[in-house]
Amino acid sequence: MIYLHNFKTWAKIWYFVILLSSIIHIGCSGDDRGLAPVSGTIIFKGKPLANAGINFIPEDTTARVAVGSTDKDGKYKLSSYQINDGAKIGRYSITIRAEEGGDSNLKPADALDFVRGKIITPLKYSRPDTSGLTAEVARKNNVIDFELKE
Repeated sequence: MIYLHNFKTWAKIWYFVILLSSIIHIGCSGDDRGLAPVSGTIIFKGKPLANAGINFIPEDTTARVAVGSTDKDGKYKLSSYQINDGAKIGRYSITIRAEEGGDSNLKPADALDFVRGKIITPLKYSRPDTSGLTAEVARKNNVIDFELKE
């Protein structure tokens, strides 16, 4: 009977140790994706650029592209995995594109009835190799503003 009592005690202890180590592991693991918040404002022709798409294309080809879009005040926040979760720490090439007109309803760009609007930003800003825009995302709350020249 003593052996059975000791077995139950040891089982409880092992259960407690495993539970405690699991809690510590989960609590200390955090977000291992290495993301940092990124936001900013885009200015074009001296005014905030509304409804523009912005892409942060990482130099690290294993990292995910971070994307965002501007509100009516030209402000954006980046998303990589979830809305507004930021971008991976590192260096990026940036593309910015804004259109007027076209479809305002969400649908795939390759849909047969998709209508593109007239691009209002200079075409060079639509390509990472010609935009001339770069940024570095650091382990902090990053505010990265852009002023587009014509």
